[in-house]
Parts: sequence; structure tokens; C-alpha cells
Amino acid sequence: MNVRTLIRSGLLAIGLVIWIASAGLAAGDEDCLTCHGDKDLKSARGQSMFLDSDKFQASVHGQAEIACTDCHADLRKVKDFPHAEKLKPVDCSACHDQEAALIKSSVHMQPHRTENPIVVTCADCHGTHDIRKRDDTESSVFSINIPETCDRCHLERVKIKNGGAFILQYQQSAHYKALQKAGLSLSANCVTCHGGHDVKAAGDPLSRVSRKSIIKTCCRCHVGIEKDYLEGVHGKDFVRGVKDVPVCNDCHSEHGIISPTDISSRVYATKVAAVCSRCHDDESLGRQYGFLTSRLKTYSASYHGTASKFGETRVANCASCHGFHDIRTSSDPKSPINAANLAATCGQCHPGAGVNFAKGKIHVVSAKTENQGSHVAKIIYIIIIGGLISVFLLFIAADLFHRIRTRWTKA
Repeated sequence: MNVRTLIRSGLLAIGLVIWIASAGLAAGDEDCLTCHGDKDLKSARGQSMFLDSDKFQASVHGQAEIACTDCHADLRKVKDFPHAEKLKPVDCSACHDQEAALIKSSVHMQPHRTENPIVVTCADCHGTHDIRKRDDTESSVFSINIPETCDRCHLERVKIKNGGAFILQYQQSAHYKALQKAGLSLSANCVTCHGGHDVKAAGDPLSRVSRKSIIKTCCRCHVGIEKDYLEGVHGKDFVRGVKDVPVCNDCHSEHGIISPTDISSRVYATKVAAVCSRCHDDESLGRQYGFLTSRLKTYSASYHGTASKFGETRVANCASCHGFHDIRTSSDPKSPINAANLAATCGQCHPGAGVNFAKGKIHVVSAKTENQGSHVAKIIYIIIIGGLISVFLLFIAADLFHRIRTRWTKA
């Protein structure tokens, strides 16, 4: 190697040193852990400043070999340590710009809408140095862990009316039981219905749980039901923009959705009539949309309604005859209460039921005018039963009188 080559190599080495010095070397993770690896390290306010290096290395950022200064950007040019106690908040949008844009327009970044204003940050949901991918079972945003993550704010940090009872209903729901007890990670959790970064207030038209969007949201899982609902009379009115038509949560509730076989469910067999009557007994709705009212009263007066009130679950209710998601008008050939289908509908409970059997009305407002045969039979029945009871009472009275008279005579 000649002198010229040596001089050239020396100049390159000196230039490299100068360039590194001018660029300002960021403090290495090892330098950070010199202090933050101490479990007893605390801030002036008593907050722990300890960083578990094992958890960080197992995190998504650790696996990607992201350095401390990649997030704590204001430390990149710091040379004298320990650094200032107060640092600039970490700006996640530097890497996650799309997610940051969504959360900026979400309800979480609009604290003035809540009773107890709190701004939700990325760390509140994802954590800080222990962030894991959402498909990692130890991640705070893994599907099974999401309810617990959301509850940390919605049941602890935020003051909610009724102590959060509305939110706690989810823990009794079919969705929560499938998620937590059966381990079905595809079951609905908070994010499934409300969204993740783009959570909107329920009253916001853009919200996934707004009246306008609730059908699509629920039917992302319950795919077949959407088709049935939209083909029914309720779904057709929903598409036309009728605001009074029932949607999923009107019948099933929101957080407290329970299996129809559970006695606590809104749509348990003996409770279906009460749910339907909230609309179908409303006189103002009946006048506005042209349907008959007094449905609960007339159903309750029937054999079916009487048996249902006494807890009989096998007796016919509204859904047994009219259907549930795909309810149709009686003029629709596919309707179970269409004249051509009534015998088959009744035959589901009454095998062998024919056309004549199906002629009897259920919703009878005035039996005297609407069902004269039944009305006459009822009067005859009352007379016969009343007569028999009267005869029995007279017989008992006569027997009692005879016994008392005999006892007095012997005395």
C-alpha cells in the first residue's frame, strides 16, 4: 500500500467521523436501559419509569427493531443524560398516519361530548412498550381481550349514569359468553359493532350502530338474516327510510342480547307478544301507517294468549304465525298467514289441521260481530257451566242444611 492510498483512507475515515458527529448519534437502547432498566426508578410524581426489556423485545416494536428514539423523537439529539423529565408525547402518526386520521375524527378525540371529559390516546388501548399484534392472544386488542380493555375507561375512568349498568349488560349476553366462555374469537365484541379507530357516537349518522347502519353491522355476522329482513315488510319500510320501523336492537336490545331460549331474553317465547305490541298497540302509529292495533289485547283474550300468560312456551305467539325477520303482509303469497298458507301454518302445532280449522280468527276485537259462531258457542258454554255450578252449589247447600238440621234434632 503506497503513501497516496494511506492518505486517501485516512481522509475518508476522518470525514466519516465528522459526518457522524454532525448528524448527532441517537442514544442506543442500551443507554436508555442503564436507567430505565431499574425497577425502582420513579418520576418526581412517583410514577414508575421502569422498562421491562423482555416485554419490549417481545412486542411488535421490539420485533421490528424499533429504537427508543424512533418514538421518543425529541431525544435524538440529546447528548447529556439524564435527560429532561418531561418529554414530548409520542406521535404515533409518524408511522400510523391512516389510523391517526381515523381516531382524530372519532368520539374518543371529542371529550366535550362526554359527561367526564377524557381524551383517549393510542396507549390507552394498545399499551406502550408492550404493544403486540392484534392477533396475538396477549395483545390488549385481541378479540377476547377487547371488552376488558374498553371497560378500563367505560367502567372505571368515565363516570356513566346508572354506574355503567347498560355496558355491564354485555357480560350477560350471548356474544360475551361465546367470546369468554366458549373462546369463540369471532363472536361480537366492542370493536365488532362500534369500530376500532373510527368509533362514533351512537347518534352520529356515520356510526356503525346508528339506526341507519345497524342492519349492516349486525348482518356482517348474521348474513342470512339481512336477506330475510329486507324482504319482509319491516325491511322494505327501512329501505324507504321509515324511521318508526323496528331494527335489530328494537327487538333484541343492544348490549344485553340473549338467546331466545333464555327466559331473560326479550324475545323469549312468552315475551314476544309484549315486544311486538310496543308498536302494534300504538294508536298513533296505527293511524299513520294503516295497521290494526289492540293486537296484545286480542291475542291475550285468545287461548294462545291465555296459555302464554301462564308460562306455556309451546303455544303460538306472534312469531309462530307471522314469522320474525321476514314478516310479510297477509296478501303476500309467501306469508305464513296468507289464506293459502294458513292451514300449513296452523298444522305446525296442530297436525292434520285443514282449511276449516284455519278459519278461526285469533285477533277478535268483537266476537259478537266478527265471529258469531264462536260467540254463540261461548254463551252456550257459559250457560251450561253456570247451570252446572249452580246445581252443585244448591246440592251442597241442601246437604249442609240437612246435616245441620239432623244435628240440632238429635241435640
